[in-house]
Amino acid sequence: MKKILLGLLVVGFAGATMAQEAADKNVQAGLVAGFGLNFQKMGTKLMNKNGAGNDLTIGMNINFNLNETIGINTGVEFDFETLKYKASGANVYYYYNDTEILQRQDVTNTSELFQLSTRKQKPVYLTIPTMMLFRTKFIGYFRYFGKFGLRNSFLLSNKINDEGFNFDPNSPTGSFEGGRNANMTAKGDMLFFKSAVGLAGGTEWNFSGSTSLVAEIGYYYGFTPLHLDKNDGKTTLFTSGVNNGSGNDNHFSNQATQQQLMLKVSILF
Repeated sequence: MKKILLGLLVVGFAGATMAQEAADKNVQAGLVAGFGLNFQKMGTKLMNKNGAGNDLTIGMNINFNLNETIGINTGVEFDFETLKYKASGANVYYYYNDTEILQRQDVTNTSELFQLSTRKQKPVYLTIPTMMLFRTKFIGYFRYFGKFGLRNSFLLSNKINDEGFNFDPNSPTGSFEGGRNANMTAKGDMLFFKSAVGLAGGTEWNFSGSTSLVAEIGYYYGFTPLHLDKNDGKTTLFTSGVNNGSGNDNHFSNQATQQQLMLKVSILF
């Protein structure tokens, strides 16, 4: 019994020493990776969300510790997202040349016509989190934390994969045939900047010296639009006057905001 108690005391003392080494650091920095689910809230009735999208995150995080329990979390992260949409009951079309979806002002007589059924957009963002960090003191090897603040993101690239129907001008009836437009681009479709306010919580395990493994789950509410709401000359999507009931083509932009549920794991030194 004495040996067991002595062993527990030694382990507890070693854990307290290691934890104190991590607790005394003014700056912690390291790598982060995460996975999330994206939920779009639509701002137009002509396009609908098509289930949840996803987000793969990799990057670097930095904690600036103001004291043992309060700090600031920031860093640089790359978000590889998938957004899923589908056309609503109205038939939605766009014109394109090769891999470029054309704005209305760029359409010519040689442009091809596509009827959209489903769309997967794959934007890549550079994200800078700016969050307040509130932590408990170490309890053995572990301490627990909550974060509150913003994730500000800047669009780096955007690829579009569409399923639908290509118009066949060589058909006697000008019919549509099933088709897929992959790796398309659309100039000015997405807003360059997005921001979300979020709340996260998790635990930090100080497993070696001043090195810690951190796991967290967070919810982020986007309050900026994902897509540009452009004027008629720069829109890409439209419903045809033949079947929209108005007699005139209705040109529009996709509209949506985003909510995210994210799980992250990082290692800090």
